[in-house]
Amino acid sequence: MLGLGKYKVNIDHMFYTGVAVFEIKNDDGNYEIDIELENNDFEMPDIELKDVIVEVDTIIAKAEIDEFPGKAVDVNLTFTDDKCNGFLKIPFVGKIKIKDAVKIG
Repeated sequence: MLGLGKYKVNIDHMFYTGVAVFEIKNDDGNYEIDIELENNDFEMPDIELKDVIVEVDTIIAKAEIDEFPGKAVDVNLTFTDDKCNGFLKIPFVGKIKIKDAVKIG
């Protein structure tokens, strides 16, 4: 399936600046994204994608995070070779740009 694997990216956001590693998984047909922030004690919640649309090389989806019930997370990720670009738009956090994420696993 499109985009499965582990990616490393530099994040520059008002709430976090540093390196993030995210993994896109497929659990019996359900996409999930696990995010780890390097050098940070804050644990990111897992994001289970709903209403997934796959368009050639792009995943577009909505998701919910338990911490923000009833609020939608927008996910838009485009994959080329072993790179990923796009964004996550999280309620109360804002848009987190994913630029030149490199596949590491």
